[in-house]
Amino acid sequence: MRRRQDLLVYFAAVIWSGMSAGLVSAGNASVAVDPGVQPSQEAPPEEPGRPKLRMRSFGQLPDWAMQSWFIRRQVDPPWMLRGVDVIDIHTGVVRENVYIVIAGDRIQSIGTDKPSKRMKVVDASGLYVIPGLFDLHAHVMPKSRLFPAAPAPDEALRLLLNAGVTTIRALPFNSESALLWAAQVNSGTLAGPTMIVASSILEKERQRTMLGFGDPSTAAAWVRKEALLGVRWIKAYNRMDEDSLRMIVDTARKFGMKVCGHANEVPPHRAAVLGMDSVEHATSIAYSCLRDDAGNAPGQVGLVQAAWYWKNVDTAKLDRLMKTFLENETAWVPTLVVLEKITASGGHDMISLDQNVIDEFRKAMVESAKLAVRFHRDGGLLGIGTDFPVDGVPPGESVHRELELIVEFGGATPLEALQMGTINSARILGFEELLGVVDVGRLAHLVVLTENPIDDISHVRSIRYVIHDGRLYEP
Repeated sequence: MRRRQDLLVYFAAVIWSGMSAGLVSAGNASVAVDPGVQPSQEAPPEEPGRPKLRMRSFGQLPDWAMQSWFIRRQVDPPWMLRGVDVIDIHTGVVRENVYIVIAGDRIQSIGTDKPSKRMKVVDASGLYVIPGLFDLHAHVMPKSRLFPAAPAPDEALRLLLNAGVTTIRALPFNSESALLWAAQVNSGTLAGPTMIVASSILEKERQRTMLGFGDPSTAAAWVRKEALLGVRWIKAYNRMDEDSLRMIVDTARKFGMKVCGHANEVPPHRAAVLGMDSVEHATSIAYSCLRDDAGNAPGQVGLVQAAWYWKNVDTAKLDRLMKTFLENETAWVPTLVVLEKITASGGHDMISLDQNVIDEFRKAMVESAKLAVRFHRDGGLLGIGTDFPVDGVPPGESVHRELELIVEFGGATPLEALQMGTINSARILGFEELLGVVDVGRLAHLVVLTENPIDDISHVRSIRYVIHDGRLYEP
């Protein structure tokens, strides 16, 4: 009986797919599915202030059928990206005039085969394709007193997708809300990137919207609770002792979760040894690597101290720290773009800084970028993250800027920056078998560009199409 019901649902979906007028909704606009036809002029106008995002689909199913990946996989007909130039993310070699066939959410084939007569075709002649980009430090959240200018979650997710960001590690203040948005994206009812959701933030003393634990046993209880919700990462914050971090890591491991966070009271080298999988930001890297004759740090706000730390850093100790990261397979996500935003605005979280501090802080950012590139070249896991919407960092385009900073300040090649933003970030998340490269059998998370980003990293901004889970979007 169960099999009969499954078959009835399947054939009903097939019939619907064949009878459908070919119109789907993305954001607030309806568009035609035929890639050779421009969006209908009769589509309802988009709301003022909404980011424009058109979604083209092939044999789109109704919402109830979209809930089943199994049905969509079998019903959505294959379609082709024709004549595109594929960039090998490992070597930078461009394979010209390639035909990419996408079935369901996967890349079915890559070659020179001509499309069948019934296959939908998107002409991508003269365009370039790279893997979808990542943002490993993304704060998708509702508007609040803390971040009054932050875009609403649905708007932030659309902006990310518009920018070719197809996967994010969401570091929320509230994991329940983030898991709900992730489910809506997965079901196709909300346009946005795939969300790998982390826990609500854990800190020794509860403040703002963080989960305070006080002692290691309570920290472990919070980790177990977050595991029941279904998160994949635990986020640890500033106030942390070694016993608590050890307990957080050990408990997370039991549930197959990873741990990321700040490394302040527990310094970066100890956090790596204790098992933290990913250290966030560049501000905490230098303070555990000071010269022996550096003296005492100024007793001022953290950013003043961070600039002082980098000014008085011992480069040999920095190299040993990076070696510790390598030995423990600890990833680093420096989030340079938020540091640039601070120097441009003259302060952080409404704390004004004088020009001398800003200049020193900018030098620290440059040294952080150079260290990040050295770490990458030594085989380290260097990921791309932005920390939006902190200090007004915008979602989406800030990923492009982070890549540019790695090249401009750090001395990376455009190919190295792309590797950080694609395959390296996929490895940090543990999904290198599914994401991060353009290859047969991988998830169809792709960005189609009008210019070659290997020539100039800023060409990642020249987006023509974004493909997420096999669906074609036109920013």
